[in-house]
Amino acid sequence: MLFVLLMSIIPVVLLGMFSAYFASNMIQREVDHNHQIILSQIKYQFDSIIRSLEKNSVQLANNTTIGETVKTTPDQNITPFLTAIDSIQWQRGLSEVPFDISLISKHSGKVYSTIYGYINESQFKYNSMLNNTNISYNSSIVIPPNSSQGQHELLLLRPVPAFYSDEPDGILVLHVSLEHLTKLFEHVQLGGNRQLLVVDNEGKIVMSQNQDEIGTRLTVSSEWYGIWANPEGDLKNITKQGVSYRPSIQKSTFNNWTYIAMTPDKDLTRQAQSIQGLTWVVVLSLIVVWGIIALFGSNRLYIPIQRLLYKFTGEFKADHNHRDGIAVLDTFIQLMVKTNEKLKYELSEQLPYLKETVFQQMIRGEMSEQEIHRKTEQYGFPLKGRVFYVCVADLERFVIFQEEYKEKDRSLMMHALRRMMEELCEESFSCATAIPLPGQVAMIIGIEKPGGATERECERIAGQVLVKAMELFQLSVTVSLSSVYIGYDKISDAYQEANELLSYRLLLGSGDVILRRTIDPVTRQSGQSLVKWQKKIVQSLAIGNLEEAKEHLVQMLRLVPKYAHNSETVLGLFAYLLGEIDHLLLEWGQNEADSQEISWYKELYQMNSLQEVRHWCEMTVFPKVIKALEEANFPKQSKIVQQAIYYIHEEFTKDLSLQQLADRFGVTPSQMSRFFKEETSFTFGDYLIKVRMEQAQKWLIYTDMPIKEIADRLRYTSVTNFNRIFKQFSNEPPGQYRKKNRENS
Repeated sequence: MLFVLLMSIIPVVLLGMFSAYFASNMIQREVDHNHQIILSQIKYQFDSIIRSLEKNSVQLANNTTIGETVKTTPDQNITPFLTAIDSIQWQRGLSEVPFDISLISKHSGKVYSTIYGYINESQFKYNSMLNNTNISYNSSIVIPPNSSQGQHELLLLRPVPAFYSDEPDGILVLHVSLEHLTKLFEHVQLGGNRQLLVVDNEGKIVMSQNQDEIGTRLTVSSEWYGIWANPEGDLKNITKQGVSYRPSIQKSTFNNWTYIAMTPDKDLTRQAQSIQGLTWVVVLSLIVVWGIIALFGSNRLYIPIQRLLYKFTGEFKADHNHRDGIAVLDTFIQLMVKTNEKLKYELSEQLPYLKETVFQQMIRGEMSEQEIHRKTEQYGFPLKGRVFYVCVADLERFVIFQEEYKEKDRSLMMHALRRMMEELCEESFSCATAIPLPGQVAMIIGIEKPGGATERECERIAGQVLVKAMELFQLSVTVSLSSVYIGYDKISDAYQEANELLSYRLLLGSGDVILRRTIDPVTRQSGQSLVKWQKKIVQSLAIGNLEEAKEHLVQMLRLVPKYAHNSETVLGLFAYLLGEIDHLLLEWGQNEADSQEISWYKELYQMNSLQEVRHWCEMTVFPKVIKALEEANFPKQSKIVQQAIYYIHEEFTKDLSLQQLADRFGVTPSQMSRFFKEETSFTFGDYLIKVRMEQAQKWLIYTDMPIKEIADRLRYTSVTNFNRIFKQFSNEPPGQYRKKNRENS
């Protein structure tokens, strides 16, 4: 019994002592952390205010009309004066920070103020302060509140004009009320007896909880000054007015202000003592409990287990006379094992659906490389290697396939086609398949390292898919094989290339394997031209621009007679366009294509002329698509960003700005920026660079366009700037990228 008591009490006593010690340190770290959060918050808010004032003062000081106004008086010429007032009011309306303005003319000795009106300079409240303040060339001066008697506001001074020869013609004064600044402190949850100060580089208190301190100079000891001047140093407790404080300091690199947060030591000690006292109460309680257990329960150690099992219901509820708690616990564990096996079985049933979802996300580029690695290890996917091809088998005459087979039969046949493709590939490589679009199977082929033999083997597998689909299922398919891509994150690019290759079957003929290197330049150019206009039509429909879609349709129709020499190819081009429209509707959550798809294709194949096709598209298909997109059950924010993405892909060769994009879709630039970041995880600028760099990669590989011309088309001011950004995006210069990828293709 003595042994049990000692082994029970000593660890708890030690645990209590260390708990109190570590709890005290933890509170200290938490306080420091909270200080830093508060300081970062208030520093960010004050920096934002000063930045906004600086920006507004520069724009006003450089305003030509305001510059003319300070040289004259309204008596001489009223027009510049009125225009200047409008400019001032307009600038105030745009600012996120509310402020008033006073404009002082050194020539006329007059002051125009949004607070005091039009007065003499001698009547201006801060005239003596301005006379004693030396304002430098093209710079501003920030004067904290209460720096002089009766000054209960923050002032920012700037010469007018900002760039002058001998001396400025006037002075611009921006006023920010003390009430607006104190609201920032009201929103900060300090708690307890904490103190918060903002001190400028001259030691004046810009802001404090105690408004009487604002504008006064901070009186500190040498120890205080050392911490204030070097906030990155080792901080020690500071005594102020007989109270010891734990300080935290941040210094703004923008305006050189210092932000100080302090918590009294007694608050920290009080909490630590409470925890220590509570710990000892727990220790004493445990001593009593373990003493009772050691005294009365040494011969019945299984009773705690039995009491726990009594709480279970049903088959776990033990009989009060039953003393074998271990046996009951064993029963419970056995049931847990059975439940675990049942869960594993249910997971194995759901695993194919999980795999399908992951493969779909990989193909669409919706997963990062780290996520793909994690999913591969978690679910044991068969995809191995770091180098990938994508082989796509696309059913020809998919509409006829839908009419001839029921939905269940179609699903079985597509599943059988997938299994056949996997069996052909698994003899040589690891692979995974998915159905990204109706009537289409995409197979990801993973290999360890690229090479000529590997590429020929992949081409052989693609050819076998074509032959076996006809032999086993009587399905006529067109197969495309992408170029080799390195890295999981490039699988979506490989799929996009394979999908683009399918568009050439309209010019090459169906029932064949399409490779990038087998497409001659003329066919490639013609296919790219037709696909370009098809993409532009879909993009115009996505942003709801019917007239623009009609214009692109006319441009496409001008090219059709040049590249399509029979009616079947012409109808195939428009069937492909309908497929792109169907994909757009599905992306927007609309099933309009499900009910219209077959009837649309039937109507298409009944057309007798290009004019008839044009009239049908313009009057029937395009208006219905735009109406369906407008009625789509799609969040407004997501809809705006989706339309903006289509617009960027269409207009990326023009000078695009966030303001233009916001104006086009009726939102503010800040809203558009926030929407874009939340929906795409990209900023507008980063996404525009991504689109342009991806287009540059295509031009480098598939055209002989000079690098300077590519840079000009993508709106870069210099080839050097373009080369720098391209290297950051692709990890190699444009010339090296072109040479490397052309050798691979």
